[in-house]
Amino acid sequence: MFEQALTDLMTLLPIAGPPSKEKQVSQWIQEQLLAMGVQPAHIGEDEAQHQSEYGGDCGNLIVQIPGRKDGPRLMFSTHMDTVPDAVGCRPRLDRAQARIVNDAEGKALGGDNRLGCAALLTLARTLMPLAGDHLPITLVFFVQEEVGLVGARGLDLTRLSNPLPTLCFNLDGGRVDEFVTAVTGTQRFTIDITGISAHAGGRPADGVSAAVIAARAIARLDEAGWHGRIEKAEGVGSANVGIMNGGQGSNVVMPHMHILAEARSHDPGFRRLIVDTWREAFLQAAAEVHNQHGERGNVTFGPGPTYEAFALADDEPTVVRALAAAQRCGITAKLVSNDGGMDANHIVAHGIPAVTIGAGQRRVHGPEEWIDLADFEAVCNLISHIALAHD
Repeated sequence: MFEQALTDLMTLLPIAGPPSKEKQVSQWIQEQLLAMGVQPAHIGEDEAQHQSEYGGDCGNLIVQIPGRKDGPRLMFSTHMDTVPDAVGCRPRLDRAQARIVNDAEGKALGGDNRLGCAALLTLARTLMPLAGDHLPITLVFFVQEEVGLVGARGLDLTRLSNPLPTLCFNLDGGRVDEFVTAVTGTQRFTIDITGISAHAGGRPADGVSAAVIAARAIARLDEAGWHGRIEKAEGVGSANVGIMNGGQGSNVVMPHMHILAEARSHDPGFRRLIVDTWREAFLQAAAEVHNQHGERGNVTFGPGPTYEAFALADDEPTVVRALAAAQRCGITAKLVSNDGGMDANHIVAHGIPAVTIGAGQRRVHGPEEWIDLADFEAVCNLISHIALAHD
């Protein structure tokens, strides 16, 4: 079974599927599900792409595997998209080192999260020969995780089954022995700076540069400890400028800049304080920068994708089931908190307690990314034990 899992993974990794362009990945997964005997009526997509600010060529892939045993419906989830830098990766299986590496220089590998996709396919291959002699299972392959958990946010709960799953096991992260039961909340926000255009050579003093306003604000925030890792008396969190776009040409004083930034904290009140502090810094910078006529630019803040923090109790049934399965598999698991964002943030917000389990991802999103095959094999075994455990 694990050799098939490896074959699935090696096929999935090079399929291009950045956020909002996961259709080819979804189609390949559906082909494998049909080939192993999943009924077409049990495979479908919701329309999560229609609520996305990024559009998209497909929705979340939702698969039902009916079970005849009494007990809770279980949900297993992962995401299909990879960071854009993974497009063009060239995975190579290194059996001697028990890992998969990337031969495409400067590219990410996409183990985040094609590992999860391959593991869920392996679970389906395990369940199908049992002819329903297990609990009812729902598999969900999310879109657009890497741009703010957008697919999970737009999940159509009516497609999950009735009643809904009551326990969810989400595959993401890194190490198989780290079960994420608490995740930070993130508020993304936009900053639009409007300056005044002027010829940069002939009359630069008539212009107000949006770049200068941004530079002053960001420098002030950084110097005061409100950019990057933030540790204040009021709380702990982080903030980052992720995207900056602006300008018309080198000979024009920049009249406009658009910024996408984010604030993170497990404490929603402190997260709001971070955003308020940023707003104050940008407004102050806009008030200070003017042209020779005393004219100034302006700044507007807008909302972006946001998800709330959560923390599951140690005795939450989802946590208990995952830990019990880990013990049976010989995995010494520990419960951890995570300062990133995961589909679990929205799964929990939808009312389904979710534990996130790593599948062997290492150094994700960059050119040094690699995959730990021991962890990948372990997670395939682990989720099978979770699915087939007797209550």
